Formats: sequence, structure tokens, C-alpha cells
Amino acid sequence: MDLLAIVAHPDDAEIFCGGTLAKHAARGDDVTIAYMTRGEFGGFDTTQAEVAETREAEARAAANVLGADVTFLDHRDGRITYSLEHRLEIVDLLREYDPDLVLTHFADDMHPDHRTTSRLVTDAYYMASLPLLETAAEPTDPDNVYYFGKPTSSFEPTVIVDVSEFQETKEEAALCHESQVAWLEEHGGVDAEFSDFVESMRATGHTLGRQAGATYAEGFTQLHETSVEYLE
Repeated sequence: MDLLAIVAHPDDAEIFCGGTLAKHAARGDDVTIAYMTRGEFGGFDTTQAEVAETREAEARAAANVLGADVTFLDHRDGRITYSLEHRLEIVDLLREYDPDLVLTHFADDMHPDHRTTSRLVTDAYYMASLPLLETAAEPTDPDNVYYFGKPTSSFEPTVIVDVSEFQETKEEAALCHESQVAWLEEHGGVDAEFSDFVESMRATGHTLGRQAGATYAEGFTQLHETSVEYLE
């Protein structure tokens, strides 16, 4: 079973679905993280280019911990826009990787990049299987799209994945984003749930875990009312 996580910024996948990605990778599934941007706004006292270079390196290190491959789509941080061109770009991404399952942001999220990414992925999902829509790759038909969300949105997960055995891996991957640990903690006035980076992840995971009788879990909603092993 192949998984493709399409996220707005380096560290989004690790924070919100890192345990699930690691769990699938550990059982031998092909897992890829596609980053819409390199997160060049997420830094202090340096240039956007320098921040982007640092964050790409951190993302590659984190993906290696999770057992995932990575690709970058080169959108601008904070400025992902919805357009037919960008939707077709995601169609091609889906067709190139031909995943069974797609993971992305929940539509109702405080960050505009997350909201736009969610819409692009959802709409591209519907177009990716159309045989008369010609792009660089052949049509594909993933089984489902799973959405992860932030506690500050209206996100109410209906699919809970037990990641207790992979919480340590998730934290190790998240901490590869060394530049973001300080950034998110300093930026706590906006992203209040990240006032303590690791403890916030643990608290969220533990709260979700109680719903599934697990120590730690990750939560999703699904586009279609179907379920598969691990994402059920």
C-alpha cells in the first residue's frame, strides 16, 4: 500500500501524521512526503533563501527517520494560491506516485497555506482518474484521501490510528526540524499549541489515544466512508 502525504511546509507531516507514516513504512509500504513549500518564512534574522535551504535539509533528515521519500513542489511559503495550473500540478503528482492513500491538511485550518493545499489536493484527487485529462503521467485512482488537522480548527477526527509504537520515531523526526523548535515555541502567540513543541505533540497524541485505548494516536477524517488497515 503506497501513501502520499501532501503538506504545505517542512514539519507538517512529522507533527500531524508522522507516526502513521512511520507505521506504514515499517511494514514495507512506500511512503512519500510532498512539500508544497520549503517554509522560507519560518526563521529569524536570516534570508528566506537561507531558511529554505536549512528547512529542506531538515525535512530530508526527518523523512529518513520516518522511512519516507521526499519531493518539493517549489510554491512560495505563505503564498500558495489556488489555480487550475496548480490543481493540474497536483494531478500530475498523484499520477506520478500512484498512491493508494493520500494524506493532507483538513480544509478548516488557521493557516492559509494549509487550507489552499487541502482544496488543491481534494480537487486534484477528483481529476486524477479522468482518462481524457491528458497530463505528463497516466491517470490514477487513489482509494481515499485522509485529512489531518490542528486543535485550533473545527477538526474532529473520525479515524484514529494507534501510533504508540511509533511515537518515539515521530518525535525523533520532528526534532530533526531543529530550526523550527525555537521558531514554533517563540511563535506561540499564534500557534499556541506549540508553546512546548514535543510536549504539545505528546499531549495531542495521548488525548487521541484515549479514544482508541492506546497510549498515543493520530486522528484523521476521510473523504470517503471506507477504511483500510492502520487508517481505520
